[in-house]
Amino acid sequence: MLDMLGRMGILALGTMLTALLPLIAAVAYFMRPSERRLLLMRPLSLAAAFAAISGFASGAAIILRGLSATGGKPEHPGAVLMGFAENWVPVHFAFGCLCAAWLLIAAGMMRRQP
Repeated sequence: MLDMLGRMGILALGTMLTALLPLIAAVAYFMRPSERRLLLMRPLSLAAAFAAISGFASGAAIILRGLSATGGKPEHPGAVLMGFAENWVPVHFAFGCLCAAWLLIAAGMMRRQP
């Protein structure tokens, strides 16, 4: 896992860091529920979702650029498939963080109710 993080580009790392923001905000809401913290979740969630989509599109473009450099016939097709598989990691991480964040929000709302 740490090896893969070391090989990630700046956009993939940025995508993953952006995905942590709603999770951090959700933990803060869970600990001390307030309307202000709840209102912050929508823009942070959108930022994480758009970062995931942008990161995936950027990774796909890099892979396709590499394929075009080989004339569409790569020497090692397995490496191309591995690149596409690794391109999904930031997307899954981002949406996993969003899922956990909204579950924390739901739990915080239940704590807030009398």
